[in-house]
Amino acid sequence: MSDEKLEFEIDENNEQSDVNDQTDAAAESKQQQEQFLPKQARIMHLVDALLKTPQALYNHVRRNDIAVHTPKLLLIFSVCVLCYGLIVGSFSGHVQWLAAPLKIFFGTCLTALLCFPSLYILSALSGTDLRPSQLAGLLCGSMALTGILLIGFAPITFIFTFSIQAMPFMGSIHFLVWLVSLYFGLRWLAQGLSALGSGSQQMIKVWAVILLVTLLQMSTTLRPILGESDKLFTAEKKFFLVHWVESMGMNK
Repeated sequence: MSDEKLEFEIDENNEQSDVNDQTDAAAESKQQQEQFLPKQARIMHLVDALLKTPQALYNHVRRNDIAVHTPKLLLIFSVCVLCYGLIVGSFSGHVQWLAAPLKIFFGTCLTALLCFPSLYILSALSGTDLRPSQLAGLLCGSMALTGILLIGFAPITFIFTFSIQAMPFMGSIHFLVWLVSLYFGLRWLAQGLSALGSGSQQMIKVWAVILLVTLLQMSTTLRPILGESDKLFTAEKKFFLVHWVESMGMNK
């Protein structure tokens, strides 16, 4: 009888533990859903939310008032990318001090605009019921986080910029930094879509590839960005992989 009583108490304790876990999870989920930012949130509040409490911004998208914060998200992205562009331009100096930041900034913005329609279509196919304005706000948050990460890696690229002269190696450093920053920015976007009802992550992965290829081709179209040249732009059409091979000297 004592063994049966002991087993009954153990089962009862396990059931109570499961109930407590479910209650805690439900309470945590409810608390996350109730997270919001003030309408007059400062820049640092938004930066903190992007890094630590993304659910707060997702909730604003769900409530369809993310437009209140979109201008500041774009400001974060703009300042971060332009500052990073200054470091890129400092490698060659001269006109690139101004040309590189502007090319990187406008090239990234144009790429986002060109890829936005495909993002809207693919997100709709994945089951997300968002208006274009809501999705645009979510994309702006992703871009802002990407810019923050670029600034985070800026000291590393700064050291290499003023200590080496090998352009292929410097190009590889910048490519790696952009790749890592884009990964976390796109992951933030994917998590947002999932929190807002997306039933599949496959569509956002497809869009991520589309965005990356378009961004790489845009950087080739706007060349030179890193190296020196007598002209601000190159009229010759070229696929980005061909440009990389030639820049690395692998075609010799």
